[in-house]
Amino acid sequence: MGRAQRQRVFILTFFMAVLLAAGPALAGDNDLELRRLAERQEVQVLDSAGLPVTRFNALPDLEAFKTLSRDIGVVFAPKFLAPAETLGQAGFDLGVDVSLHMVDGALDHWRALNSADAPNTFVTGQLHVRKGLPFSFELGATLTHLFDSEMFAPGVELKFSLNEGFFYLPDIAVRGAFNVVVGSSDLNLATTGFDISVSKSFGLIGAVNLTPYAGYNQLVVIASSRLLDVAPEDPTQPTINEDTGLLDFQPEFVFDTEIQTINRFFFGTRLLFGVLNLTFEGALTNDVQTYSGRLGFDF
Repeated sequence: MGRAQRQRVFILTFFMAVLLAAGPALAGDNDLELRRLAERQEVQVLDSAGLPVTRFNALPDLEAFKTLSRDIGVVFAPKFLAPAETLGQAGFDLGVDVSLHMVDGALDHWRALNSADAPNTFVTGQLHVRKGLPFSFELGATLTHLFDSEMFAPGVELKFSLNEGFFYLPDIAVRGAFNVVVGSSDLNLATTGFDISVSKSFGLIGAVNLTPYAGYNQLVVIASSRLLDVAPEDPTQPTINEDTGLLDFQPEFVFDTEIQTINRFFFGTRLLFGVLNLTFEGALTNDVQTYSGRLGFDF
């Protein structure tokens, strides 16, 4: 099988995996119910017959939503999992990544999860395809899935190498990336940002290429909610109080857009065995630590 045929086979396999991953799923422990981030305040109102009944106002916890969206944003944030060097104009890479995200399960905002237990670790899987372009550019596409949830994040990335393969100097690259989370009925979430990385390749025993790398990433998390209701079991629509001109109760609410900037530092090592590559990486923030592994194929 020639090189072009192998590339077509792997591309077809990749997109088949994407279609299978995007199939129907059941709500899992890691799916979100953002109405849990609001307190139900009881109010007494009169029904249509003039009798007193209990209804609810929503008191949203804005700080809890902000910290939840920050942490979930880091979980879905683009992974690096490659040294600064690009693939070259004719290069192509297809890989599968698995990441463990360590979080502080004691934080109150995790009450928004379906799970009854506080989380300590989230696991994501990612399909990642990269294509080399002329002039030291590289284009990539990703599909990330949070296990035990219905949430996916398709994304794109563009990398440019400022220096690669020049004598004894390290390779240096900058990259921009963007993804958007789909599959949640409550949360609107997107992440974007840029990173700069350095790496240097070394040959080992003539059969393995070792490339350690490290870098800095500035991540931007953009989050908001859809329309939420703290009392979904009560279909009664609020009415306007004739004395005040205000709604007599209001169980529906939204969390407005939150934009947060997060600094991440990452480090890793790639082992290249011919067309097969293994990559191990750590990415650190103050609140979430991510440890990833990757199995890929270079052509």
